[in-house]
Amino acid sequence: MMALASKNRIAAIFDQLRILRESVTELETMESEVASLRGSQTMDVKGSVQLSFSKLQDQIAAMEETLASIAEATGEIPKL
Repeated sequence: MMALASKNRIAAIFDQLRILRESVTELETMESEVASLRGSQTMDVKGSVQLSFSKLQDQIAAMEETLASIAEATGEIPKL
């Protein structure tokens, strides 16, 4: 079983990831009106920006899944 300190640390990391997800969503909303990118590297500016934010959200989800796997393996949460 996981020690109380480890349980608290896992919970804190999940909380930080939730806050990060919310912050990325807020930034995406603020940046949704981007009309051009530096260097004009792409014709589909909106699609490119949306894809970047989607990748960030996917990476956060991957971290959450990995953390959940660690918590499951150490007994913090029951097997899913």
